Amino acid sequence: MDVDKLQNKLEVETMCTIQHTGWPCNSCFHSMNLKLKEDIHKYWEAVLDIRGDYNDYDWEDTDITKFPKLLKELYNAL
Repeated sequence: MDVDKLQNKLEVETMCTIQHTGWPCNSCFHSMNLKLKEDIHKYWEAVLDIRGDYNDYDWEDTDITKFPKLLKELYNAL
């Protein structure tokens, strides 16, 4: 998946580019009304990971192996 294309799709959907180099904020991301299989917060965690926010994060409570699948689903839903 092309990260820049995902970022652009999120910009169009949320109309928010306030964080980092043009990513949406938490509130705007969570306000999206998309038909997704998981809770929207799981997709937010995947976006944070791809943005690089969690390089030193303790992933004890999160299954990061699901992130590529979640990001693909999010991308396709946008």
